[in-house]
Amino acid sequence: MSDVKESAGGPAKETESPLPYYVDAAIWEKDIARRNRWSRSLAWCVATVASVIAVAAVGALILALPLKTYEPYMVVVDKSTGFVEVKRPLADGPLQQDESMGMFDIVRYVKARETYDPKALKDNFDLAQLLSTGDASRELVELFSPANKVTNPVVLYGRNTVVAVTVKSVTFPNQRTALVRFMTEEKSQANTVQRHWVSLIRFRYTGAPAKNEIRFQNPLGFQVLEYRRDQETAPAPTPESPQ
Repeated sequence: MSDVKESAGGPAKETESPLPYYVDAAIWEKDIARRNRWSRSLAWCVATVASVIAVAAVGALILALPLKTYEPYMVVVDKSTGFVEVKRPLADGPLQQDESMGMFDIVRYVKARETYDPKALKDNFDLAQLLSTGDASRELVELFSPANKVTNPVVLYGRNTVVAVTVKSVTFPNQRTALVRFMTEEKSQANTVQRHWVSLIRFRYTGAPAKNEIRFQNPLGFQVLEYRRDQETAPAPTPESPQ
């Protein structure tokens, strides 16, 4: 068949074949299909990576949940001084050895030094002196010296007054310093007076050789280096109950 046909009134013209248009259309369609497949593949890859990250995040969160704990704290307000103290966490288990032993020695020292009882005066002084060294020992000796007529407890209280000590709290700003809050109650024949104090104590543990009688009372070599006492509030007299 000839691709040339004659037209009326003019020479014959060659007719264009539609084949190239079909070829271009097929190529364009294949290109669009290829782009669609590439877009879908990219979308699936992105979705897969995002899913893996999400699953990993959820897994990490689940694994971290047992590690997150909430520790309750007890906040105590002293009704006499208004001092706010945060107690140690309410957790099961014993106190650490250093903390418990340090607290025991600190409380024993404060009670021995601050308690005044004419019947046990020598025993308390000897124990406080045994646990003191340096400035703390020197100041204790000066306090009870007969030449001290101003602050000597024997001169102040005599034989008819007893001073009892109640330790309210012991905190440790660092490993060798203790902050002690305590109350003294002076009981005499006339009345009873309560005073609130805070003491700053610097202490240490020494392994220096000592006699057996000393080790029996102070086995770990506890020694107070410095002792400072300040009053928190003015004395509060307690009226005697009517007879």
